Amino acid sequence: MPQQDIINAIHSLAKEGKKISTATVKARLNGSVELAALLPLISRYKQSPHSLPEAEPTPSNSTTHSPSKVEQALAERVAELEIKVARLEQRLTAQESRS
Repeated sequence: MPQQDIINAIHSLAKEGKKISTATVKARLNGSVELAALLPLISRYKQSPHSLPEAEPTPSNSTTHSPSKVEQALAERVAELEIKVARLEQRLTAQESRS
């Protein structure tokens, strides 16, 4: 997924006053997005919202949808669990390297 699509989703959520999180951005995008592409942009936005390029119209903007509350809740939960798994993997790797 192009980086600009992620940026557009972040700006769209911000304009609506919604929380910018991995889950809300993923829910806003139609299709899968790699966390490696998503996390740095969200982090950058949270540190300095004006640091991201402006939203630009892209052909994929017409394919975005407004997910239901259930979809959003599920997407948020999945994102939370993905973060927890990543943290546990880091802890496990650190623990293994100490042994």
